[in-house]
Amino acid sequence: MVAGEPNDVRVKRAGGGWVVHIVEDGKLTVLRFKTQSPAENSADDQRARLGLASKPPIDER
Repeated sequence: MVAGEPNDVRVKRAGGGWVVHIVEDGKLTVLRFKTQSPAENSADDQRARLGLASKPPIDER
């Protein structure tokens, strides 16, 4: 991540669980969850905290 990049929050399926990628001021934080619901709830909370309005689609790659 690079300083100056826009803040972002994404949810991804990964390794049998779920991860939330949070980019804040160019710094990446990764939170891991066993199930989708807590991951989505955490992502929603982070989006609200960062003032992000939209909810991007789940990346299921």
